[in-house]
Amino acid sequence: MRVEILIHPTCATSYKVVKHLHSKRLLGKAELAPTSSPRHAFRARVWSVPWIIVDGIPAATDPVTPEEVESIILEGKAEIPRDPVKAFMEAVLHSAYAASVAVVHGSINPVLDEDLASAALRTPLGGPSPGQLRIHDTVYMEWSNMLVRALAISLVRELWWATRGSPPSLVELGNLEAIAGTWLLAKASIGRAGLPGDPSSREVKGAGELAEFLSKTYNSLVKRVEREQKMILGDKEYWRLIEDLGLN
Repeated sequence: MRVEILIHPTCATSYKVVKHLHSKRLLGKAELAPTSSPRHAFRARVWSVPWIIVDGIPAATDPVTPEEVESIILEGKAEIPRDPVKAFMEAVLHSAYAASVAVVHGSINPVLDEDLASAALRTPLGGPSPGQLRIHDTVYMEWSNMLVRALAISLVRELWWATRGSPPSLVELGNLEAIAGTWLLAKASIGRAGLPGDPSSREVKGAGELAEFLSKTYNSLVKRVEREQKMILGDKEYWRLIEDLGLN
């Protein structure tokens, strides 16, 4: 069984998985690759990280525990979801790309992708097939608030990166809705792929909700992101391992 794991070193789940596999001396039993190059990500059809492929088929993605990844490598076994719809939506929630596409379109339909479903449902490891996934229009409304909140963390994290750990104050940000709308359009697209036909024909869906949530939680989100990223970026042993593995 061939197991490939695509990661990004700043991803908290990737960080935990790499460290766990290293502690168990299992890194040599899987093929690890970075997603810092688009050619790797496009070739592997990555929606989220970590992105785990078994014998060429997407088999798992976030949310995934280090212990589940260990089980996949050693036994070819995964945690099969009892509720396929919930499992798929959790995968969308943990993918900033999938979540932003869903929010900009106000629908789950644009992200009902076979590869994402296969990974979310653990299909090649005994989970249900993507064709069995039945998602109704009401599901987006049930999950929309959670999607927006998850995207707020992603936006703040990217602000933290862009300012080298010194993000602007809420006052300095200015028009939050314009910033949220611009970021959502950029996050939900590869060039123009993924955007509604005429993005300027109406207000960007989700921008108002994202701006409102940021206005209430910005400072706490900055602190949360700072703790997360300082833990990862400050782990010298981890970064030596990442360099040795060619994953940076």
